[in-house]
Amino acid sequence: MHRRDILTSMLTATAALAVTRTAIAQPTPAGVVPTPVYLSMATKGGLFLENTARDAYGKTANPRLKAFTRAEVNEQVNLSGKIAAYTGNAPVPDVAAGPGGLIGAPLALATGVAGAAIGTAGAVLGGPAQARAMTSDGQKAQILSQLTAQPGGPEYDAAFVNASLQGHLEARQIHGSYAQSGEDPGLRRIARGALPLIDKHIAILSRMQGRDGQRAG
Repeated sequence: MHRRDILTSMLTATAALAVTRTAIAQPTPAGVVPTPVYLSMATKGGLFLENTARDAYGKTANPRLKAFTRAEVNEQVNLSGKIAAYTGNAPVPDVAAGPGGLIGAPLALATGVAGAAIGTAGAVLGGPAQARAMTSDGQKAQILSQLTAQPGGPEYDAAFVNASLQGHLEARQIHGSYAQSGEDPGLRRIARGALPLIDKHIAILSRMQGRDGQRAG
């Protein structure tokens, strides 16, 4: 079974278990991020960042962007492996880099992953204003589809940088919120550990976006 199929099954099982526990135990305290919401949003967001990076890795002629996309794929595969290993529902994936340093795995969209609606997730991640800033699953799929259909070149590179930056800002919100007030202490540590690399990638993408804007002006 492909690691993403395993992770999807894991999330579905985790969500069902969380619902059962909630029915028996006390409701989730106000301000606490529910684990199924975090797992769903983190996984979908990670898949978006990984898949767009895989597409860009194969198209870009920019060496800086090539290096970034290789690092991004490694980041997302390793993070999903840590989450899967912690839950005990899936093995740690083989993260050995293939030719060119890109981890070998087919490009795939996440479908059927358990989780909450964007409005509910946005509420637990910081309120209506932040919820409006989050892209929906449909928007992520549309952006990925547009990128995969677009030929490589400077315009493609700029579109990828914009999409990846938005995805990283959302990832910062998702992991940062869970690191601060997530239900599970172990997952809070994983979320906290993801933040430094997310922040580094936000800084890199922001610099790339700034350079592209200066050249266009």
